[in-house]
Amino acid sequence: MYAKKIGLIDIGSNTIRLVIYGIDSYYDITEITNLKTPARLSQYLIDQADGQRMLSEQGISLLTETLASFHHAARVHQVDEMIIFATAAIRQSHNQTEILQRVQEETGLTIQILSEEEEASFGQYAISHSMSTRNMVTIDIGGGSCEVTLVEDKQIVHYHSFPFGVVTLKDAFFKGRRHNDPQAMAATRDYIHKQLKTLPWLKKVKYPIVAVGGSARNIAQVHQRLQRYPIAGIHGYHLSRINLETTLTLFAETPFDQMEDIDGLSSDRIDIIIPANLVFLDLYDWVKAPTLSISNQGLREGIIMHYLNQNFNQPIDPELVRARSVAKVCRDFKVNPTVAAIRAKIAIDLYKQICDLGLMDYDYPTQLEIEFAAYLYQCGQFLGQEADSQHTFYLLSNMNLAGFPHKQRVRLALLSSYRNKSLLYQYADPFIHWFSSSEMDQLKKIGGLIKFAEALNDSQTAPINQLKLTGSKQSYLLKVYHHRPVIAEEYRVDKHLKHLKRCLDGPLNIEFIERH
Repeated sequence: MYAKKIGLIDIGSNTIRLVIYGIDSYYDITEITNLKTPARLSQYLIDQADGQRMLSEQGISLLTETLASFHHAARVHQVDEMIIFATAAIRQSHNQTEILQRVQEETGLTIQILSEEEEASFGQYAISHSMSTRNMVTIDIGGGSCEVTLVEDKQIVHYHSFPFGVVTLKDAFFKGRRHNDPQAMAATRDYIHKQLKTLPWLKKVKYPIVAVGGSARNIAQVHQRLQRYPIAGIHGYHLSRINLETTLTLFAETPFDQMEDIDGLSSDRIDIIIPANLVFLDLYDWVKAPTLSISNQGLREGIIMHYLNQNFNQPIDPELVRARSVAKVCRDFKVNPTVAAIRAKIAIDLYKQICDLGLMDYDYPTQLEIEFAAYLYQCGQFLGQEADSQHTFYLLSNMNLAGFPHKQRVRLALLSSYRNKSLLYQYADPFIHWFSSSEMDQLKKIGGLIKFAEALNDSQTAPINQLKLTGSKQSYLLKVYHHRPVIAEEYRVDKHLKHLKRCLDGPLNIEFIERH
């Protein structure tokens, strides 16, 4: 199934994690195993009289013990290659040479210590290769450092690594205090604000923020549970400033012994979630961001993607994020690529002709949406024909589709599963506040267009040469030129004519014309 298995060990300041990835022949990346331990190595950094910091013997022993365990797991999983890297805790250790030597001697593993620039760059690399956003501010806050980048046209313009993370903020301001101590929270905010003021290139850039890392994911999960969010997944999930204030209020008003009861909050982040929430709020205000989005693709994924692009002739293109997602679904769900391509071609052709008649407004993003939805049309039928529409909507709306924010993912699911307007509104009911009446009307028209395009190749023999739509309010005529028998198509088109009529403002006639 996998052409290669890569084991990646991420030695962070808060957690140490082993992730085993499977790489297939299309260079799609699948997470096979994800193991972690909340080692909190930053707590084992000891300040020396000369101002240097050293990782204690206890910290080194914890590190080597954890790596030996993870190395054993990787061997059991028959990993082809190991990549081991460390970030702030080891980077800040004055005795890092001793640490690397001990690890090599006791585990046989070689650690690469990432520089601040590399850490920021790999995180941004993952975001740019898994989201469609072009201009943004990214933030990756770990246990001992916080990487921020300013990205324009998917390229880093500025980056900075702050010498604080959620663990170090907790130790600096909350030590010996309650997790929600008001004075500690105020002091933390004051410190964060002073740090952000050192980056004038971030002030009021008004770009969306994209956050990665466990703390960001946890805050998003908590917010989703609070509002009974109707779909799965956090990649591409948006948080407003009010949303971040809501989660902070929840954390601050919940007694420490009840924090574990908050749905979505990991038990090993209970004492550090408030510092993280404060960082995101202050960054939001400094940037004047319109929104904060969550990416579940961060440093580790960036390293894997970069590795594949460096070693296999750039198979992961940041300009084709959504196309790669759709192509993978087509492969996984066994979509017939020839039939899907014909359906997409017909749907786009009809859309353009309708726009030429002034009945719809043309734009390329809509054309692209039609193409993606036409390729995935009723893709859920591989689970069964009877409920193909229901399967399609559920699967697509709940899948992690890289490049598709949640609203666009639901739009794609609604169009790909379109059967009739009743089902459209039934599926859209939990999301009705996401879409205006004009958006719902557009979805109904485009969904019907794709369904009609499906009817024009009902036999799956590609009988249609050309389509020509002409007319005005008084009457429209669609000439269907074909070079093969179209008995099946004539029956299906007659049955589904109403779906195309919804895009028009007058009666419609169909004429099939044989032309070899």
